[in-house]
Amino acid sequence: MDPFNNYVHHHSKTVAIRPLLLLLIFLAAAGCATDRNLFTFDEFTYSGNSLDISTETENARATTWRSDGSQIYVTGRYTENVASYTLTEPWELSTATFSSEFDLSNEFGSTSQNSVAHGLFIHEDGELMWVFNRTEMWGYTLSEPWELTSTEQSYFVDLSEFVQRGHDFDFNPDGTRLFIDDRDAQSVHEVHLSTPWDITTMEWSYTLDISDQEKEVRGLEMVSGGRIMLLLDTVRKEVLRYRLEEPYELRTARFLDTFYVGGQTDDPRGLSVHPALESFYITGRDRQAIYQYSRP
Repeated sequence: MDPFNNYVHHHSKTVAIRPLLLLLIFLAAAGCATDRNLFTFDEFTYSGNSLDISTETENARATTWRSDGSQIYVTGRYTENVASYTLTEPWELSTATFSSEFDLSNEFGSTSQNSVAHGLFIHEDGELMWVFNRTEMWGYTLSEPWELTSTEQSYFVDLSEFVQRGHDFDFNPDGTRLFIDDRDAQSVHEVHLSTPWDITTMEWSYTLDISDQEKEVRGLEMVSGGRIMLLLDTVRKEVLRYRLEEPYELRTARFLDTFYVGGQTDDPRGLSVHPALESFYITGRDRQAIYQYSRP
């Protein structure tokens, strides 16, 4: 090949390869940017803020929040109730005071399952509420959004066909998927709902084995658009973090790392997370309090 043709040959290969290299660089940068938006435990510490819930609940469990951070709700197992607290400064536990409660004793324990309330979720419009009772989910409507005194029981679903000892749960944003932790099975279940938010239409889809990490799981939160799953482990006294390669697809989950909460409670039982990932909250059964963890 003469020098001119040789130059053209190599130059054309370079030109052809360059767009591919640019594409690979762009995809790598996009991936890094996406990873930077995922929830991590970096810089989180106990804020010093806590909420004493000993007067209203006993053996407190899961927490959930009003979407604007002005109210927090917690289940009490021995008191068979859901208690709510109003915050004058959104998301700051030090500003919370008790506001109202809902009695669960009429429903819980009325079936073959004992009264062992734990998981709690309220829809972002404040008009629907679900409470988990080991192998059951109970659904409620609130005629006055977010106001527990307006709560009425609607239905319950028996999940014992695949749940052995569930505690906490979470929905995806459109209500078509439900995730349930299972302490005895050492797993997390993924369930699909054919009608959004209607748990009577649920169908089991996938079970994730977490036996290599789990001791006693009692809390679950899906964050970062379904690409991060957080599990609370009572025995380990840690929050466990998992990465999902495909959002809300448990089959793509892998374990990442942990955050220790034993400095505040020896018996953590509930977990909730600020929607902007600025804080997370742990219920401590032993000291009957909820603790706030934040970045400085």
